[in-house]
Amino acid sequence: MEKQISITKIKIRHSQILLFLNCPKKPETLQGELRFQNAWLNFCHPVAFYPVGKSLVCPINTDKLENYDGDWKLTIQDSNDTYTPVFTSRIRLSLLLGRHFVRNEETLFFPMGGASHSFLLRCRRWQKQDHLTFRIKELTAFGIAKLFGRSLKEKHMWLVYEKFCITAQENGFYFFEYCMKNKKDNVFFILDKKSPQWDYMQQYRKNIIPALSFRHILYLLCADLLISPDGRHHAYAWKPMPNPVTRTLNKQKLYFLQHGVLALKNVDSLFSVDSSSSVDYFTASSEFEKNIIVNRMGYNPDKVPVTGLARWDGLHDTSDPEHPVILLMPTWRSWLEGQNDEIFRQSDYYQHYTALLNSQELQNYLKEHELKLLFYIHPKLQEFIGTFHSEDSQIELYSFDSVPLNQLIMHCSMMITDYSSACWDAYYQGKPILFYQFDLDQYNKTNGSYIDMETELWGDRCTEQEDLVHLIKDYAENGFQEKQKYAEMRKEYFAYIDHNNCQRTYEYIKSQGY
Repeated sequence: MEKQISITKIKIRHSQILLFLNCPKKPETLQGELRFQNAWLNFCHPVAFYPVGKSLVCPINTDKLENYDGDWKLTIQDSNDTYTPVFTSRIRLSLLLGRHFVRNEETLFFPMGGASHSFLLRCRRWQKQDHLTFRIKELTAFGIAKLFGRSLKEKHMWLVYEKFCITAQENGFYFFEYCMKNKKDNVFFILDKKSPQWDYMQQYRKNIIPALSFRHILYLLCADLLISPDGRHHAYAWKPMPNPVTRTLNKQKLYFLQHGVLALKNVDSLFSVDSSSSVDYFTASSEFEKNIIVNRMGYNPDKVPVTGLARWDGLHDTSDPEHPVILLMPTWRSWLEGQNDEIFRQSDYYQHYTALLNSQELQNYLKEHELKLLFYIHPKLQEFIGTFHSEDSQIELYSFDSVPLNQLIMHCSMMITDYSSACWDAYYQGKPILFYQFDLDQYNKTNGSYIDMETELWGDRCTEQEDLVHLIKDYAENGFQEKQKYAEMRKEYFAYIDHNNCQRTYEYIKSQGY
């Protein structure tokens, strides 16, 4: 039987985190373990207990834990029951207002609340917003918002942002630019000053908010609506220590612009109406997709407008038949995010793509036919771009912030992916798609999809490098023409193919009273 134990106090002592538990059991009857929450990394450590007054103390020695980004969960058992440690309301307040952490050089460990206020120990790298000065800025902005936020709220602000607030090139950017060109002055864009798009966005400087600035925090607390292709947590510091700003952010209304059409990746656990990252409005591109959002994810049909994606307004085919370009863009793997180079190099993901980039057969064909292959790695795996290499002059590697992705998609003649929703942009333009799915079984276990990958894809599919290279040759020799059977599927997946997606999105938001 599963029960709860209250955590009544937390102390930091050098590299140890001491949890004081309200537990009547004797320490010798209990067994505890700290387990890393990653299906592919089986790290687990036993924990001990000793009595102090009426409490049991559970010391967690962070020096003994592996320094991988992620969360550790504590479970406690005796002969009859399993216990989940949970924070009392007083401890939750202490975590929000204080700073409880252990720093081992550039690695940070800190306690935070999980589901139902259960204890989690988060590990990640030290960030600039972990300094005390930033916590003071947070609390000051939070206090001002509570005392004087009414006047700011009268502006009825919409805040737009993209992944980690470091890009302005996705659905958020296109919607924001539409608003600026149509004089919608209550719309603001959050952007890091280090973003490659920062200089371009200065033409709208009055409506650009520097990420993690005092103004950013204050406006975030007082906005009417968040608008983004990403979840709420991307609107602020990524994986922060507990703080009152993030707590308020979790309650803000969010219009979800999406990344791409739902089909290749099951996101029920992330964005379903009952999930921790649920949204208030969920844009769709067709009735096909709306049915997934309503029937599979539980949203009210009235909250799922069929508008099309904002960034499609900016799509124009710029491919050159005389100089064809093939875009290779695999998506990320949840089991590889935040891992070190050694683990990444051992993965099927690395082994397959590095073998493809260095295929002599492929290199010879590219050179002979003057074809370019552009390899673009997903932003969540950008730290590993340096592990890939190719000596061939016909193959170019791009990190996600070096060139706007939509430019590459517009310029390419064909796209190769595995499960990336970015392929919808190429499909929208009538370009052929190849699906290279060598790890489908593992992907289905970890992510899953809304379609049958073997029968319902809108492009040719393969699982072997040899077959992929042959398909590349076939399409190249046919002038990169899309097959008719895939062209006919387009009307099911897109309700509109025009340049009015932003307008439909804006009109829907206004119809909701914002």
